[in-house]
Amino acid sequence: MDVVEAIVSDHVRFEYLLRVLRTRDTDPDTLRARRTSARAELADLLIAHATAEETEVYPKLRRLADGGAHVEHGADEHIDGHRKLLALLEVRDVLAPDFDRAVGRLANSLAHHLDEEERTLLNDARLQLDAAAREALGIAWAAERDRLVNAGCGARDAVAALIPEVPQQRDPMAHDSIS
Repeated sequence: MDVVEAIVSDHVRFEYLLRVLRTRDTDPDTLRARRTSARAELADLLIAHATAEETEVYPKLRRLADGGAHVEHGADEHIDGHRKLLALLEVRDVLAPDFDRAVGRLANSLAHHLDEEERTLLNDARLQLDAAAREALGIAWAAERDRLVNAGCGARDAVAALIPEVPQQRDPMAHDSIS
């Protein structure tokens, strides 16, 4: 699996899931279920995708011409995306106007990142890595992404842990012991 094509395939899936999150075409119960499911899938896929890029792909691309600056910028944009995703995950009511605003902010951030990544890093990979290297990188990236998705990496606290200085949410049902 060519790493560029695999990454772009995920980008297409992100755009589809964002459309699902924006759509209001059915009764509230069905819409709530669809949005809840799409948000969970998007969270897992976004975090797994970005993390696998940073561990499996970006180190290789950093060594390409101009790759270092593009890689660092891409990693910074991942953190911004994580912040926007966290804000979306923290909206409890998927039918509320706050949810729609959070989807819009995430969609704008993601569109910017995908455009830049496809025009810079992925084109660098197409031009400077041979087919065998892109294939090997794609296999490693997909294996790591799939492992992270299966681990539920898009859960609220897992996303928060990826962002500098985000407090962990305290479980309101937990009982603190008094000594």
